[in-house]
Amino acid sequence: MNKRTRYTRLGKFFGVFFLLLIVHHFVIRPWMLDWGAPKKIEKLTLSGDRFINGRSHTRAVLIHTTPDKIWPWLVQMGQERGGMYSYTWLENIVLADMKNTYVIRPEFQKPRMQGDTIWLANKRRYKGKGHQIFAEVIPEKSVIMVGDQDYMRIQNGQTATGAWSFYLVPQDEESTWLIARSTEDETIGKRVLRYFTYEIPHFIMEQKMLRTVKRLSEA
Repeated sequence: MNKRTRYTRLGKFFGVFFLLLIVHHFVIRPWMLDWGAPKKIEKLTLSGDRFINGRSHTRAVLIHTTPDKIWPWLVQMGQERGGMYSYTWLENIVLADMKNTYVIRPEFQKPRMQGDTIWLANKRRYKGKGHQIFAEVIPEKSVIMVGDQDYMRIQNGQTATGAWSFYLVPQDEESTWLIARSTEDETIGKRVLRYFTYEIPHFIMEQKMLRTVKRLSEA
């Protein structure tokens, strides 16, 4: 293969790459970041917004039941309880040691409280850092999770650099929006890293989680 042919193929490769990147950024990514959330839900001001002054995206499913039927599934979230209701095979590729429970288990219904820890991976993995802290828990309304350092910032009256939140917002007497909102206020470098490494896997996992909670709550 001569040099001209190599350059031609290289040019075609980068041309296709940048075309796909443009399609992803302007078409796929906006749909992915706010998957399932109509504009009225996407624009809602929610209780956890006060913890952070950053960019957020909102995903949602409409569940045809009342908040009290959905709440027990949110209480059970966590590696140490009923799992995260997503793709365990994908979570366990990164050694989360996740196991999902698809029934309400009384031993997993101990109330969550502000300041409690929720494990996203086995506590023996990642030097015990695979967890978040509950910054807010309002029964049948909201669950807001942040990292250790961000919890300390909140306690000191500062804003966090990121939060992962779930809300139950009634649509009417027989249906409820389950909303997942992720918010981050990060450096440009971390945003670029998140863009190329985290966003797509997180979307795959989170939409599966929302759909699973919907199915279980409506059963």
